[in-house]
Amino acid sequence: MKQLTAAQISNMRHAGKVLADTFTHIRQNLCAGMTTRDVDKMAEDYILSRHCYPCFKGVYDYQYACNTSVNEEIIHGIPTDKVLHEGDIITVDCGVGFNGVCTDACRTFPVGKISPQAQELINVTRNCFYRAVDKIKPGAEVAVVGKTIQNYIDGLGNYSILEDYCGHGIGKNLHEDPLIPNYIVRNSGLLQHVRKKFQANTAVCIEPMIFQSENNSVKVAPDGWTVVSTDGSLSAHYENTVLITANGVEVLTNSDEHN
Repeated sequence: MKQLTAAQISNMRHAGKVLADTFTHIRQNLCAGMTTRDVDKMAEDYILSRHCYPCFKGVYDYQYACNTSVNEEIIHGIPTDKVLHEGDIITVDCGVGFNGVCTDACRTFPVGKISPQAQELINVTRNCFYRAVDKIKPGAEVAVVGKTIQNYIDGLGNYSILEDYCGHGIGKNLHEDPLIPNYIVRNSGLLQHVRKKFQANTAVCIEPMIFQSENNSVKVAPDGWTVVSTDGSLSAHYENTVLITANGVEVLTNSDEHN
């Protein structure tokens, strides 16, 4: 984890506020009949209007401000002409940059009235984040995130965790070390990451990705980006950029849906 200067932390706080406001703007304007490309444009236009920039653009040659993943698409959905319908859920993953630092966050939104089961999935995924972030403090091992999320999900039944992708550090770059798995790691290749300890004045992205199914297998769509549940189960994703402070944590991308 790379320690941030006071100036970088100040800039990251500003970018985080803009990203939180972007999600509020999307939630207030999202409706059936929009395309996922419309959602991406709405986000980008809002970010630019706040004198920041969408920091997803150009990373891995990606051309959009957001990932827009619908229903069984759990992450990395590319904005297209796909039309949103009443009852869908859409996951919007977005990054905002300001003065050379990045923030990254994600929300799963309802499109109009959704089923109680879909709303519960959104709630459970958000709960995973807040349960995990409550355990983060300087000196705590990265492993505490995955342990907390997995113990919560295992206790519920009928949900599972996407294990192919992880949270991450963030700062000058969108993706930095360490990787932060959302599950208990037994793979030796990830042990070097989960044994690291959180440090003050660093930032990380905690991002549980949850299926409404006990089957957590996925496939990548023909577009080479979009990750889809193989059994067609609904999926949700909730992420915030979190600053570790001397006293605990500060969630930089909090938006008012949790208040």
